Amino acid sequence: MKYTPELDGIRALSILLVMISHAGLGHIVPGGFGVTIFFFISGYLITSLLIAEADKHQHIDLKKFYIRRFWRLLPPAIYFIGISSLLIVYINGGINYNEILAALFYSANYYKIFIHFTNVDGLLSPFNILWSLAIEEHFYILFAPLLAITYRSKLYFRIIVLFLVLPLLIRLGYALIFPELLHEGGYTYSATEARIDSIAFGCFMAYILQKSSSKEKFNKLVLKTSYFVFGAGLIVISLLFRDMFFRETIRYSLQNIGLFLMLSNVLFNQAGFYAYLRKFLSLPVLTFTGKLSYSLYLQHWFSLTLVSYVLGVNKFSLEWQLSFWCLSLLTTLFSYYIIEQPTLALRRKYGSNV
Repeated sequence: MKYTPELDGIRALSILLVMISHAGLGHIVPGGFGVTIFFFISGYLITSLLIAEADKHQHIDLKKFYIRRFWRLLPPAIYFIGISSLLIVYINGGINYNEILAALFYSANYYKIFIHFTNVDGLLSPFNILWSLAIEEHFYILFAPLLAITYRSKLYFRIIVLFLVLPLLIRLGYALIFPELLHEGGYTYSATEARIDSIAFGCFMAYILQKSSSKEKFNKLVLKTSYFVFGAGLIVISLLFRDMFFRETIRYSLQNIGLFLMLSNVLFNQAGFYAYLRKFLSLPVLTFTGKLSYSLYLQHWFSLTLVSYVLGVNKFSLEWQLSFWCLSLLTTLFSYYIIEQPTLALRRKYGSNV
């Protein structure tokens, strides 16, 4: 699959949404929407790579896929979990080992929902940030084998549609049965079965672009500025409407549809406006930030905890902001160059085209 620099640019904007939100502007900047974008891009990229492998080799090597995922995700995550554990022990005087296990074995989202990670001097545990990583891995543990078995049949398309619709039904059902339990960051926000539609929409876009017949229809029907504007409108509505029932149910579906319409045009519409937009997203500073986005996502929460412990939670002080952004960058660069980069050869050995 050809490298698409604008995807790294989109990743960069997504991680900046998350970090700015957590740095004190969460009431203005939608950090959660940044994670939704990450989910969408992940689904699009992973599905594109798996379908390209299937078309080239007539099968999908699941063993190599999971080895690639291991070397991509685990080394930076283990580094993050290690330094976060040391910080928790230093501040709290000890640590619950079940929390470390939940962080390591991709169950942080359910631990966060049903058990709750121990606060660190009144602050949220750094392990809370791993909820989204758990959702991604749960999805691919299930999705990759289904794709390998069904990608040449109509059943594959039906499975994707099921992943698009079922999470919305689960969110609606939960909200109707347990309205008193609805809250920001709760079950409908963090549970795998309630959020995988964001990844599935990216998978859906990758699927229709791999089929020549559907691609032609896609170009005629979707690649229009009116749909780009409509998608942007859906996202704006999803962010402005504050009703809790809406926010914890329909909001994510509107954002997913909006992202589908917007990113389709950003990536594939050949009109001049989108060419300029792709040029902007391909700026070196954005593509490099996009490459750092995984480590930034992890390390900014470690930095937030440490800086808030040392300086307090006055996030609008210049000292806090400088400390947070500088420490996030330094720990991220260490993770990227010392932890991530040495694994590139291993990932390429098992079929990665990084």
